Amino acid sequence: MVIVAHDRVRNHEIDSDDLRRFLLSIPDNKTEGLPGYFPIVINMPVLITHNIATELHISNGSIGRLVRIVTHDDQNLQNNHNFSHPKFPTNTVYITQLLYALVELPQSKLTSCLTNLQPTIVPIVPQQKTIKIDLKPFITPAQKRLLNNKTSITISRTQLPIVPAYAMTTHKCQGKTLPYGIIDLVPPPYSKSDLANVYVPISRFTSAGTMAIL
Repeated sequence: MVIVAHDRVRNHEIDSDDLRRFLLSIPDNKTEGLPGYFPIVINMPVLITHNIATELHISNGSIGRLVRIVTHDDQNLQNNHNFSHPKFPTNTVYITQLLYALVELPQSKLTSCLTNLQPTIVPIVPQQKTIKIDLKPFITPAQKRLLNNKTSITISRTQLPIVPAYAMTTHKCQGKTLPYGIIDLVPPPYSKSDLANVYVPISRFTSAGTMAIL
């Protein structure tokens, strides 16, 4: 299943399927941490990308487990080709009418249980952000000239503020204690080697037996 963000331009729905797919395909590091396509598997690790309730430790960087998703009653859980993307299998189910997700956050500081939920299971609702998008990769040179080289638009995106947490950067793992993991110490292309990029991930684990270094 894939949860699809809801994008609008000037409070209007986007009529063009091609433009909609282009916007949904933009990496979440360019869309305020709100992914266009969010592929999910129940029980997968997830990372919160927004500060929802910092006093309860439900904030940007919190790591949890996806327990369940809840949709509108009229959500048709069938293939929706209006939102399909070639990187996903043809039988993928696209969810467009999400109410909230239940996420287990062991570090949360809730003092009482929510109705019918364990203390560490928290409902995460979709968040809305206004995002400026550059359309240069999408439009043709002729269209660019018609727009007088003004290729940016502002969209309103609504999506769950979570992303998969199968891996994370050194920056995101700061301050965390992780039960186990694999560390890649090879710096990315065009990046300088930094002692902190070695020390920080290694110091996230309680013993050498709980980590492997590539």
